[in-house]
Amino acid sequence: MGDNKIIAGAGATGAQGGGLARAILSNPGSGFAVRALTRDVNSPNAEALAKLGAEVMGADIDDLESLKEVFKGAYGAYRVTIF
Repeated sequence: MGDNKIIAGAGATGAQGGGLARAILSNPGSGFAVRALTRDVNSPNAEALAKLGAEVMGADIDDLESLKEVFKGAYGAYRVTIF
């Protein structure tokens, strides 16, 4: 991740969060890095993001401590919400 600003992306293995993660990862000179948040770090989509250079971390929306850990040090966050 180096000196890049970390964007922590919830839903990173889904369509919306995954699109954002892939867009950032496809532009290595952007100054940003991806921390992909997922419930299953061993899923095929999570493993694919890791191969592209994302830092993949497990998180559970019902576990406050896991959320604190994955957002620690992040410059920004992308979250998927349901109305």
